[in-house]
Amino acid sequence: QRLSNRLAMAKDNRLYTLVKTTSKFPKGIRSTLWSKAFGHVVPMVGTANIRYLEVDKDHVTVRIENQRNMQNHIKGVHAAAMALLAETATGFLTGLHVPDDRILLIKSLHVDYLKVAQGGLTATATLSADQQKFIANNEKGELLIPVTVIDDSANEPIQCQMLWAWLPKRKK
Repeated sequence: QRLSNRLAMAKDNRLYTLVKTTSKFPKGIRSTLWSKAFGHVVPMVGTANIRYLEVDKDHVTVRIENQRNMQNHIKGVHAAAMALLAETATGFLTGLHVPDDRILLIKSLHVDYLKVAQGGLTATATLSADQQKFIANNEKGELLIPVTVIDDSANEPIQCQMLWAWLPKRKK
């Protein structure tokens, strides 16, 4: 049963196939390939220089540096860039599980800014086995995807809720 689920996922999801195919590559090459691939699908992600650190079926970890083109007026990572990082982690992870014949959309994005971020930021999104089954068993649906954002001083400057939805693509 588990093998047939994995084979069905690989057959029906090009993003998952890319991740599995590149999983044995050196970490730096994998990260670059994932960044380019997702940046091609979502151009804004490519321009933000978001790096993919870890990707598997259960979690995605992405990072953004505190670089000048992503800074706010106090030289920290801009609020919109923080939200983009969390949205990218949750979207990429959810996208690994949604078949190619469906469209994935963010339905709601809520961010609470708790403290000034120090340095760069790392976001990790996670999906439980039950959430993965829910996506696989429902042609359309929505889920809150858990994400944690940590800055370079190990603080959590923001807390987020990302609600993702998927539905069948319209036939042309």
